[in-house]
Amino acid sequence: MNALTVSLVAIMIPGVIMALIYDTYTQHKPWDSFRYILMSVVFGIVTYLTMQAGIIIYQFINGLMDTKSIKWHLLSVWSIANGQEKISISPLEILIGGIVSIPLGLVSVLISTKRKLHEFLLRKGISNKYGDDNVFIRSIELMNSIDGFCHLSLHDDGWLIHGKLFLYNENDKTQEVGLRDATVYLASDGTILYKTNLLYISREYGKIVMFNQYIEDENNEH
Repeated sequence: MNALTVSLVAIMIPGVIMALIYDTYTQHKPWDSFRYILMSVVFGIVTYLTMQAGIIIYQFINGLMDTKSIKWHLLSVWSIANGQEKISISPLEILIGGIVSIPLGLVSVLISTKRKLHEFLLRKGISNKYGDDNVFIRSIELMNSIDGFCHLSLHDDGWLIHGKLFLYNENDKTQEVGLRDATVYLASDGTILYKTNLLYISREYGKIVMFNQYIEDENNEH
């Protein structure tokens, strides 16, 4: 294998681990093969940059009294920049990269879940896109941030369901919601049909209407 191929393989090994963690624990649009490979390369580069930064900081602290005598250590994966036809990648670096990629993957999940970067970009007007999540996912998360309760209106069944949000998911065809301590009402007159500790609802897109609570207009007469 040539130098570029060797470097890409070395970069992708920890990158794949980090990508697997991110893909498993975040809600986002499905990745195709190209996107998965691209994200693995990006995550791999992030892993090695983090390792390199750690080495530089360690060397700087140890040689703080005489910085001129420091012999900066560069990871072998960067040797491709020298234009060599053949390079030797340290197996130990790949092993450490795989270990480092695990906490980095969890950090990337935390960043994606908290959405601080997206919120910053939105506030500054740099972007108008809120990540990969659609309105369905964001609405559920906003309801969870309020009190976790919601009402589901199922027009086809004539039901109104109230409960605490517990699980949610969607795919290409359906939207799924799991509710705890759910009460199912007949929407026409409010009759309670049944109560349950856990209720699973699955419907096609557009078949579920969700809202957090009633807000009655004070001017309305009842």
